[in-house]
Order: sequence, then structure tokens, then C-alpha cells
Amino acid sequence: MKNSIKKEISKRFNSSKKRIKYEFHKWKNQLIIADKALYIIIVLLLGLLRPDIVMIVVYFSLYPYLFLTKRKKAINHLLIASLVSLVWMLIANSQYGYNQEMLLIFGLNSYPLFTWAVGLFAAYLIYSHWEYLIKKHSLIKKMILFVIFYWFLLITVETTAYYGFDIKNLVTANYAGLPFCNCIHAPIWMQISYLMLGPIYFGICELLGLENPHYTKKNQK
Repeated sequence: MKNSIKKEISKRFNSSKKRIKYEFHKWKNQLIIADKALYIIIVLLLGLLRPDIVMIVVYFSLYPYLFLTKRKKAINHLLIASLVSLVWMLIANSQYGYNQEMLLIFGLNSYPLFTWAVGLFAAYLIYSHWEYLIKKHSLIKKMILFVIFYWFLLITVETTAYYGFDIKNLVTANYAGLPFCNCIHAPIWMQISYLMLGPIYFGICELLGLENPHYTKKNQK
């Protein structure tokens, strides 16, 4: 009797699982356009206003932006990015001092603090639009795809900030930059950290089981 009850419960549970299907967000194209518009606005603002103020405004604007675009789950990724950024700044804050005035928050340089939080999250947001390209969602394949987007974004942002907006870190200015872009002028340990912060962030998100905000559950009959 007990075995039959257990079998029936298991059967119903399995059938209910089969009725749940994950599908990509129905507003995929619109969300991609909205995100691209946000990136363009950030670039334009960096050319007009102080970079630290821009990044602070962008960071706090992300929360209502994610609510309005119905991607509340992505806030968890933003919070993890903020935590990683904070830990990094507690370690490396003394390595930052720019050729422009930057606001200090509890002794921490606000520009790298908020830029790292926004940058890590932006890399994930870009990745999340294209995760569906991976047929079998193994961690290694997902990590490789994320790292491709992250490193490309990192090099692009560092090069643009240095040459385009003249945002230069004077504390580490005497160090050689990466050979292929002459950017990220910093000690080797910082350069390695820059390249690894993205994978570390993504690994934490995966370890915590955070869901892709662009996937939705669909109940099938």
C-alpha cells in the first residue's frame, strides 16, 4: 500500500516536471535593443560628465531599469557583482588614483568601485542574451562563452577609457600595459586579477544557482 502511494506521488511529480518548459524571453529582440541603447547612453554621458558621477548614476539606475524590463531575477546578479567589486576595492583601493577628481566613499575610490560592479553585470547581461547558443549547458561551455564576452568588454572599456576619455590611473601609470592593446597599465598581479574577476564572478553566480533572467518557464498542457 505504501509503495503504491509512493509510486503515484513520484509519477505525478515527474509528470508535473515534464509540463514545465524553459523558453527564451518573448521580448528578446526588444531587450537587446534596450540594453544596447543603455550602453550608448553610458558612453555619451562619459564624454560629457565626470566619470565617477556617471557610473554612480548608472549603477543605481540599473535597479528600476531591471524592474521596468521585467528582469527582477537579474538584480541578484547585480548584487553579486557589487559584492565582488567591493571585495576587490578593499584589496586594491590603494592602487587607484586618477588624473581626474573622483569621489571617495568611506575611503574607497567611487569610480572603480561602481565601474567594476556595472562592468561585471554588463558582461553577464550580454552573455545572458546568447546563452541559448550552448546546446548542452555544461559549466565549462558556459564559462568559456562568458569569458569571451567579458574579456572583449574589459579590453574595449579599458582602451576606450584610457585613449578616448583620458581616464588614467596615475598610481600605476609607470607599469607597462597589456602588449596587444597597451591598456590596463598596472602590476602583473593586477592585470591577472582583472582577467580573472569576471570568471570568479560568473562562477559565484553559477554556484548559487542564479537563473538567466532571459529564460522564462512555460507550463505545457
